[in-house]
Amino acid sequence: MRLRLLIPQVNPQPAGRPKTCRWCGSSLLQRHQAVPKALIDTQVRQTQAIRYLCTVCHRTFRYYPEGVSRYRQSQRVMGLAVLFWTLGLSEWATSHVLHALEAGIHRSSVHRDRLRAGAVLRRHQPAGCVRVLGADETAVRVRGKATLLGFVVDGESGKTVGVDVLAEQDSPAFLRWLQSYTERLGVEVLVTDDLLTYKPVSEALGLEHQVCLAHVRKWVTKRLRRIPEWETEKALIEQVVRELPPDGGEQLLRLERRVWCSPPLRRLVVDLLQRWRSLVCHQRRVGVPSTNNWAEQAIGKSKVRFKTVRGFKSVRGALAGVALTQWLYSGAEVHDLRELVA
Repeated sequence: MRLRLLIPQVNPQPAGRPKTCRWCGSSLLQRHQAVPKALIDTQVRQTQAIRYLCTVCHRTFRYYPEGVSRYRQSQRVMGLAVLFWTLGLSEWATSHVLHALEAGIHRSSVHRDRLRAGAVLRRHQPAGCVRVLGADETAVRVRGKATLLGFVVDGESGKTVGVDVLAEQDSPAFLRWLQSYTERLGVEVLVTDDLLTYKPVSEALGLEHQVCLAHVRKWVTKRLRRIPEWETEKALIEQVVRELPPDGGEQLLRLERRVWCSPPLRRLVVDLLQRWRSLVCHQRRVGVPSTNNWAEQAIGKSKVRFKTVRGFKSVRGALAGVALTQWLYSGAEVHDLRELVA
């Protein structure tokens, strides 16, 4: 994967002048005072801010050059701190690298920078329609305890739509989690793994449901290995799950009557019959994937960073870490760090 990164630039002097007052929105502004400002940056050490007086509300505000804000560190240093942490450096290591670049900041500043950048990304709500929604969940360590995070992706493009903290791993919690997405984005199909808790959720939301075939085929193979004998029937089950023929449901129904004296095999056939409509949803609806790989890949983008962090100190920090890793590894051609620190 190739990343093209745009680093914020820093100008020593302000360019132009503000168009409106930041307090009342008036355009009647008077230049009031030039104020020197010391800056933590890799290149610029001193800059200047211009104070303007609003002739309407009589309040003053500062107008900064490009790449400068009210913070002591420049937006270039903020962007580099966020980038280094997202790429895998710890907050302490990021602080050391910036000190080597003669723009040293404390690790607490690195922590605040990444929290602010993560909050900016989380405020951006996806627009448009998402016809197919993929959902999956994973656990991260927050203060030593497992915290469940739910990932929601566009099932057709693979773009991450949202990440949320889940209180429980049951149907009511999943329903509260997914309801806002389905109503806001116009979702028609829900793609998930083989957890039974998703079935009542899709029914309550009025969505068609596609169960990940990769998960189903794995647990079918494992359960068949634990069942002795019945080799002909077991081979037929594997063939039906692998090929998904149009009359697969009828074949399973006939097979269920033949294996009534083998409770484990009969339970397996009944489980497949209950899921059959969800197994072949991708055959009825164009554009619906047969697996939940998009959601699992989205989790993988952040999971690698979670392992090196070995846990977060707060839920806010965990969500910021997810937002930053999803942004960096989104596959976009250009990543503009100015959007995160402006």
